[in-house]
Amino acid sequence: MRHDQAVVLLGAVVFYIGLAGCTTTEPTPADRAKVAASVTEVPVIPAELPGGQEPSISEASGEVQERGLSRIAPGAFAPGTAVLGVFTTPSASSFPGEFAIRTQKGYYLTAINGGGRPTDPTIITGATSAGAWEKFKLAIATPPSPYDKTVQTASGNYVTAVNGGGMTWNAVHTDATQPRDWERFRMIYMGGSPPPYYGIGTIKGNYLTAVSAGGRYQDALHTDAKQIQAWELFRIVKCGDLGSGYEYGIMAADGDFLAATNWQGKPGFGLNNYPTEADMKYKLIRQSDGTYALQTATGRNYVTALGGGGQVEKYDSKYYTPDCGGLFGGPCIGGSAPIFHTDATQVQAWEKFRIVDQGNCTYAIQTSSGFYVGIYKNPAGGMLLTTRRDGASTANEKFQLVVFGLASPVVLQ
Repeated sequence: MRHDQAVVLLGAVVFYIGLAGCTTTEPTPADRAKVAASVTEVPVIPAELPGGQEPSISEASGEVQERGLSRIAPGAFAPGTAVLGVFTTPSASSFPGEFAIRTQKGYYLTAINGGGRPTDPTIITGATSAGAWEKFKLAIATPPSPYDKTVQTASGNYVTAVNGGGMTWNAVHTDATQPRDWERFRMIYMGGSPPPYYGIGTIKGNYLTAVSAGGRYQDALHTDAKQIQAWELFRIVKCGDLGSGYEYGIMAADGDFLAATNWQGKPGFGLNNYPTEADMKYKLIRQSDGTYALQTATGRNYVTALGGGGQVEKYDSKYYTPDCGGLFGGPCIGGSAPIFHTDATQVQAWEKFRIVDQGNCTYAIQTSSGFYVGIYKNPAGGMLLTTRRDGASTANEKFQLVVFGLASPVVLQ
């Protein structure tokens, strides 16, 4: 029988959370900053992206500390409906691997103890990197419904919106052993700048809210929202098995994405902090040898690592353009950049990459010659790409794969 269980001993809960912070592997943000500083190269690029360093939609809306009158409307991110991002998703009852769910400020949802909890704290939003408790399995529920997604914790339990939504306390449980109505959610594609962001709807038509857009160890989630606004935005990143044929944005440690570019009228490929969906979305197609090809949004072109790797992107010091010969031509033709091309129409050696799971919802990208893709700062402070790294030991060589294609069916009016 389902029934609400109120939190009676608030002091005990606070003590529990403090104790959990001491006994689990989840360090404090300050501890993480020390670790980040110890593993990064010069020039420094953070190993973990602190909350707020990711481009903040709430800052643009005037929503910083508390909710104000200036709000984000669902239509403000990208035109279209929830069908966007769905048409290329392979048909399956469950998605491969796991997923981590990030708030708009970049914090992760954490299922305390990996799930199995009927009372608060159940899910908190204080983590700044992904471990076992931040990983969830997503599946498509049956029978078909606009509320078609289930969310399973590391313990094998399911996330429950208590009463089907509409709650501001005791809102979420993680002890369900089978998915029923309260364990069904709707993923609503919102686009974003950069995309993709999702709203998460409960069976009663409410939306999941990360209070303060994350960073909370108490009162972290509500389910009473009637609209998708800044605190209801979530970005979903991949963990573990990538499957084949799924679409991702590839985000570097500094928050930039690998994307098509256009500099002084020349098509290229490089880092971009505000790419469009078409410029940043790649379908990862597994090859027979276990490597992956990165197909662009055109559906016919593939990313090429020039020379199979071993290259370093540079800027033309005279014209402040990528190393393409300034205004007088050079190698950047045919949709290419100094170390990557995007004009190949078939997969050969230079279009193959090994995507190496790092275990924390990040991946290293290895070229056919054995080098790793990485980011670095040039002397002028510009963030550039290299394929000359001989290892993936720092955050500079690790990328997150931000997930497209999870939108639930459109509700027909």
